[in-house]
Amino acid sequence: MNFLTSEYLALLKEDGELDTLLIDILNSKGITPISKPQKGRQYGVDIAAIGKDKDKVEKLFLITVKQGNIARSVWDSGQNSVRQSLNEIREAYINTSLTARQKKLPKVIVVATNGVLEQTIQISWAQYTEKFKEEGLEFDFWGIDDISKMVSENLLSERLFNSEMRSLLKKTLAFLELKDYDLNHYKKLVNLILDKPLKTKKPVLKRLKLLQICLSIVFKWAEDNGYIKSAIYAADKTILKSFEWLNSQDHFKEKYVYLEFYNLHSIRREIGIAYFNKVNNYYFVEHSLQRYSKNQIEYSLTVWEEIGILANIGLTEIRHYQYHLNPKTQELATVYERSVITISEALVSLIKTNPPSHYPLYDNHIIDIEPAMRFLYLTGKKDECIKWLRTLVVGIHDAKILKGFFPLFRENYESLVDYYIGTKKQDEKSSMLLTFLADWCAILNSNEAYEDLKKILELFDKKLNLQIWFPKSETEEFYLNNGYSRESGKVKHSITLYDLLEDYKKEMKEEVELFSSEKEFDSIKVGYDFIFTITSLYHRELPFPFFWRRFIETSNKMYPDT
Repeated sequence: MNFLTSEYLALLKEDGELDTLLIDILNSKGITPISKPQKGRQYGVDIAAIGKDKDKVEKLFLITVKQGNIARSVWDSGQNSVRQSLNEIREAYINTSLTARQKKLPKVIVVATNGVLEQTIQISWAQYTEKFKEEGLEFDFWGIDDISKMVSENLLSERLFNSEMRSLLKKTLAFLELKDYDLNHYKKLVNLILDKPLKTKKPVLKRLKLLQICLSIVFKWAEDNGYIKSAIYAADKTILKSFEWLNSQDHFKEKYVYLEFYNLHSIRREIGIAYFNKVNNYYFVEHSLQRYSKNQIEYSLTVWEEIGILANIGLTEIRHYQYHLNPKTQELATVYERSVITISEALVSLIKTNPPSHYPLYDNHIIDIEPAMRFLYLTGKKDECIKWLRTLVVGIHDAKILKGFFPLFRENYESLVDYYIGTKKQDEKSSMLLTFLADWCAILNSNEAYEDLKKILELFDKKLNLQIWFPKSETEEFYLNNGYSRESGKVKHSITLYDLLEDYKKEMKEEVELFSSEKEFDSIKVGYDFIFTITSLYHRELPFPFFWRRFIETSNKMYPDT
């Protein structure tokens, strides 16, 4: 946190930003400002304050605020040099601007800056401060590390924000522990930070640093209080909104933007790993997620949510592995690779030890199954993919025969309860999930699963309408926001499961060439294709077919592009 705060502080201007933050710091330390920064003659003092110092003695603090490193040129050159400001405080301010009571207080003259005291000037500083100690004065230097530490203590980082942002952050932290909290305050906060286009480097950097600090605060609060899952969704919101904001202004052409966006993604990755480390052991216990559910339906929904979260964490690890796959960072890449393997084993166990993973309740569970199947495939677990594919197909078939239940095409919890317990009879007419499973039959060359899939259609007298959604070029305008798969793209319907799997494969290959508009989206061009997975899971919108259908053309290679 100190590192992030320091990076942000380095961008602050002396007037109206750094000095305002210092006033907040003083207030938080119980030191009361008696004069604030103003235009015009101040005799070297930007802020005067009264309060107890570290030795518990009440003192008068006289602070001169500077920007950047204190080098020789800044120390003693010009009217606004540090030395000139200190002289004015000693010779003019103390004699003319203080009340009789204030003059009696011990005095501390502080140089505060969002830089450092460079080595070339440290002797000059020591000589000056030692010389004027004889006048009963104390001197202190608050550099960027000191101010950063003050800011970060007790989550004071919230003082980096304006009043509206501060209010939203406080509300976010207050509601974070609620299970059904939708993070609406945090969403407003992110939108407020990225509220307008910015052209130049420094303002853009400040907004990105603020986002990093904001997300880190939410993460720390969530981790300390035991509900990291909320921080995962906060991270996804931050990534989606910041990517949209940066890309819409063509900022990714700048190298520093790549770096700062990577830093944001690294915080997101850290949150995911913290969550995984917290819950990993539960993935290896039979029916482990059932204890956190009130009934069988909630158990099932919890399992599907967990599958999607774990797959997202795993795909993120693969991406970081790929980032570091070069001679300079090969050792770090090895660490990420071991992490990928560990997460993939946990996902396999989660599926195995929690039977609801074989029985989708909603057609939209394709949103969770897609990244999970893709992650396992990318990590070389082809046999596990085939096994899960077959249990899914058989599970859907058996649920239809035994309970008359079939995954609901439209999500509706009340209807789900009625259909699941049998108080109402279902009449599902469409499915995208079965099309997805047919695709994986083709990718995995599983004729057995394909034949079982066709048996499901026979239960509907072959009247079930199989569908698949494809994005179109205009989808790029919507795909980072809620509703993209409903507001754009096209749906292919009345899909046929041919007698031979090879015929289905042939059609898939043709469609990969014809209907893969997402390949041309900017996120692919700038190397951030993981955005597609994040937006699908975060907004609960349909996944992008190219990211699994392309495997029909490739071998099962470990960690190709995710």
